Amino acid sequence: MKSTHPFKPFIPIKADKLIIGTIPPPRFCLKDRKLYPEDVRFYYGSRDNAFWTIIEKIFDFDFEFKNSEKAINERKNALKELGIGITDIVDQCNHSNDFASDQDLKNLEYKDLGKLLREHPKIKTLIYTSEFVKNQINTLFRTYHSIDKRNNKIQSIKINGTEYGVRILYSPSPNALRNLGENGSQKRERQYKDFLS
Repeated sequence: MKSTHPFKPFIPIKADKLIIGTIPPPRFCLKDRKLYPEDVRFYYGSRDNAFWTIIEKIFDFDFEFKNSEKAINERKNALKELGIGITDIVDQCNHSNDFASDQDLKNLEYKDLGKLLREHPKIKTLIYTSEFVKNQINTLFRTYHSIDKRNNKIQSIKINGTEYGVRILYSPSPNALRNLGENGSQKRERQYKDFLS
């Protein structure tokens, strides 16, 4: 069954950064599925995703972690305060074997990211939640990123004639933390604070 992205991009008026992920897990995308009580019906709202836990900790927010309008509005208000927009690159796909990982996404159809960026010229920095997102951006725009020689998580790209700074976050998924080794949580938190501040 084809998954359809359930959320519109959320871009505050003063946003100069745009976080770009892939697509939520199948239970968010398929109408016959129910969310868990601890899920939040918003970007990175899966109870298994550490994104909002990291944001809460490094920026001293106090989020509710349950399926409620209050929890959604808390996250929107945090993004407004931080000057950050949020979207995903995949509009429709098949979640292979009903899994949520990037590697299990098949038959991708993309959102019109080029149009979105033209409509929001204040955005200067694109923040990807994984290397997979970078690869999809390359495919979508038929281009490549320039990589900083000192830090491969800092890059740049030209889209529609505009140069954007690019930052690639360590993935907020639970599996990705294992790859960061000892002190992985602290390393990820430091990177998020540097890239999102």
